[in-house]
Formats: sequence, structure tokens, C-alpha cells
Amino acid sequence: MRYIGNKTRLLRFIARVIEDRGITPGSAVDPFCGTASVAADLKRRGFRVVASDIMEYAYVFARARVQTASTPTVALPREITESGDNSIHAALDCLDRLDGRPGFIHEHYSPDGTEGERHGRMYFTPVNAARIDAIRTTLHEWRGDGFLDDDAFHVLLASLLEAADRVANTTGVYAACVKTWQPNALRRLELRMPALVSGDGCRAERRDAIDLVDDLPPFDLLYLDPPYNTRQYIAYYHIPEVIATGWFDGGIETRGKTGLIPDEDKRSEWSRRRQCETAFERLVSTARWKHLVLSYNAEGIIPESTIGRTLRDCGRAATYRRHAVTYKRYRSDSDGENRRYRGDTVHEYLYCVDR
Repeated sequence: MRYIGNKTRLLRFIARVIEDRGITPGSAVDPFCGTASVAADLKRRGFRVVASDIMEYAYVFARARVQTASTPTVALPREITESGDNSIHAALDCLDRLDGRPGFIHEHYSPDGTEGERHGRMYFTPVNAARIDAIRTTLHEWRGDGFLDDDAFHVLLASLLEAADRVANTTGVYAACVKTWQPNALRRLELRMPALVSGDGCRAERRDAIDLVDDLPPFDLLYLDPPYNTRQYIAYYHIPEVIATGWFDGGIETRGKTGLIPDEDKRSEWSRRRQCETAFERLVSTARWKHLVLSYNAEGIIPESTIGRTLRDCGRAATYRRHAVTYKRYRSDSDGENRRYRGDTVHEYLYCVDR
């Protein structure tokens, strides 16, 4: 999934720093897991990971990629699978063959829906929007009928989230849609099996970061990757959030040109100047970690002086280090009247300290 702050390209860098610092596999906590790329890689390297976030779509990814211990099976009736195959791959094929069933996504986020047309929302073609509706509704029905356990449900839902993002008519975030159809948006939505990591001892949560660590016993590694700027993720990824949560209990009201959803419980103090510094100091001082690794970049809203002081105060100052890597910037839009990027490269830092 295209995602601000995604660390997939930096996994080797992060792993190398962890290894060079002598941090061996043990218990690890990732309270800002996003798409769970780092949490899944830590699991792959032998850590017992708690992956958490306040967003439901992030929980879906963590549930599928981190908590799921092995490839799940399903219990679909023969009339659904035809062959009687109860593998997760057979279920994925059944979902991928579904015809469109216009519903919430078609109505609000495609130009053929009443709300979508009225506001010019071209997030998905009508065909792909109706297929997202059909697949998400079928997942809801299968789960309610007991055909899917929690593992299978979240793996299949993660597949849908990734598939929808591949055909979304955006530049990478959902704060706006493109007003002409991009080539990717015209492709047929296609479900693919997510990459799973085998292994027990990991779990996913959907909780505030400070509340999470307050309840955890001492652990080995705290990996922090908080938001860097004042953009609230619920406003930039409200459509994946709708797909993840579903709309089957009613009560979801969209508003504005982009179809935003109620979000007060998912707005983060980590994306607010001044509040983020207080939150950072509290989290670092509260959590009972042995090693801490903070991923942050040169454009972050927490001042480097605050980072350095806090980590030295809470850890052993002699072990404090800042490791750097430079990579090409991900641009979700172009320079314009309301935004000017600070060049085409980003300096990513890993701030590390030990107790």
C-alpha cells in the first residue's frame, strides 16, 4: 500500500543498525505500526512483536502480517467454492470472481454514486467501486456465518485494502482524487495473497501508543515511528479506514468534497506541534524498554534537541547514537501554491539508546 512514512525501502538499514548495536531477538513493541512492514520484518528476524496503531486499517495489516501464525484455512460450503477446497487461496479466488454489487464505496467514492457524482469524487471507477463493495460485503457475511476465523478474515481484508489502493485514482493519499482517470485506476481490481510470516508469540492491537505501553511488562526493543508532520492520517487515509471498519452497522456520514468520515477519536497528538513533544517525552519515560530505536526524519516536527535530550535523560547517555540514510522522497503531489517540498531527497535518522 502506498503510505506516507512506509519503511519498506529502509528495512535493511533498520535491521543493520539493530544488529550492529547488539540487539538480539526478544520482545519488541511497535506502537505506530502503519502498514506493519517493520513489525513483520522484526517477526521474520525472530522477535516476539506487539504491533499497534490507532487506525483500523493498520490493525488489519498487523493482524494479518504479525499476529497470524501460519497460513489460515477457511470453512466455505461446497456450493461456494465448487471444488470443496478450503484453502485461503480458494477463498481469495472466489472473492476475486465476484461481480460488482454497488454499495457504500460506489455511492460515495465513485462518480456514478449520488454523493460521488455530486462532489466529483473520482476515487474509483464505478466498476472497481462496486467490486470493492461486493468483496467487503461478502467478507462481512462469511465472517457472520462462521466461514472465516479471525486470521482468515484479516488476511483476506488486508488483500482487499492493498488491491483497492492499487486502483485508487490518487497520487498516493486520499486527501484528493485526480480529476482524470489514471492508468492504474482503469485496471481491474485484483486480489493477491498478502505476504505472511510464520511464527507464534506476536499480536496486534488498536490502541493509543501511551496507553499501550502503560499496560506492558518490561520488554527488549521499543521501535518508534511516529508521524513526522501535522497531516492527520485519518484525513489522508479515510477511504482505507472505511473499507477496514465496514459500514454495516450504519451511522457513517461522509462530509466535504473528499467524503471525510467522523474522526475525532483517531486524530493524533503526535501530529500537533508542541503536543508531540510532550507525548514523546511521556512515552519514552513511561515504557519499560531495554533498547530504543526511533525512526524520524530531518523534516519532523519534534526538534532534534528534544529527541536527544529525552533519550539521553531516559537512557544511558554514552549509548546514544544517531544513524542516517538518504533516499529519494516519496511525493504524493507536486509543488504548488500550498506546498513546496524541500528537495527530492529525505534524510532518515535512527536515534538509538540503551537503558
